[in-house]
Amino acid sequence: MWGPVATLAWSVLIAIAFLFVELVVMLIFSFPMRQLPREKAEVAFMNLRFDGTFLSVCAFATLLVCVPLIIGLVKLKRGSNLKDYLGLRPPPLKQVLRWSLITLGFCLLSDAILLLLGVSIVTEFMLAAYASASPRWVAWLAFVIAAPIFEEICFRGFIFKGIAASRLGGLGAAVVTAVLWAATHVRDDWDGIAIVFGLGLVLGAARAMTNSTLLTIWLHGLVNLLVTAQTGFVLLQS
Repeated sequence: MWGPVATLAWSVLIAIAFLFVELVVMLIFSFPMRQLPREKAEVAFMNLRFDGTFLSVCAFATLLVCVPLIIGLVKLKRGSNLKDYLGLRPPPLKQVLRWSLITLGFCLLSDAILLLLGVSIVTEFMLAAYASASPRWVAWLAFVIAAPIFEEICFRGFIFKGIAASRLGGLGAAVVTAVLWAATHVRDDWDGIAIVFGLGLVLGAARAMTNSTLLTIWLHGLVNLLVTAQTGFVLLQS
C-alpha cells in the first residue's frame, strides 16, 4: 500500500481534481449570468456556493471523476487489493446496528448541545442549499448518496489506509482523517465544523474497528438523511 507521505501527496492530487471539477461546474452555471447586469451577475456568482442545484451537480460530478481517480491510484500500487485497500467489504449486521445506534446517539447529543447553547441545529448553509435546490429529489440523492460515497472512499478509504500504515495506526488515522474532513467544510460555522470533526472521529473509529468503508458510507448517508430531513422540516415550518 502507499505509505503516509505518498498517501498525503496523492491526496493533494485528489483535492486538485475535486477543485477542477467544481470549477468546471461553476463555469457552466455562471455562463448564463453573462446576460445579467454586472452587479446582479456578481451577486448571482457569489451565491453559487449556497445554491443547492449547483452543489448537487458538483456532488455527482465529483463522484464520477474523483472515485475512479482514487481507484486508479490504488491499482497503481502493485500488489494492492482494491476491496481491502478501500475497505469495500460488507460488515456483519450486528456491527451495522451497533454503529448506527452509536452514530444516532452522537447526532442526538450534538443536537442537544446546540439547543442548550441556543444555536439552531440546522445551519444557514443547509437552509439556503435546500431552499434553492431544484428539483429537490436531486438534492436528496446528492446529499444522502453521492457525497457520502465520495467522501468516505476518499477519507475513510484511501487516506485512512495510508495513515493507518504509519506509527499513528488506526487511532491516529481516525483523528487525521477527521481533521482533514472537517477542514473541507469551511462553508459551515465553527459549531458545524466541530460537529463534523466529532462525527469524523466516530466514522474513523468505525472504520478502524470493522475495516469496512461500506459501513461508514451507510453511517454518513444516515446522518445526511437526518440533516436533510431536519432542514426540510424547518423550511416547512417557516
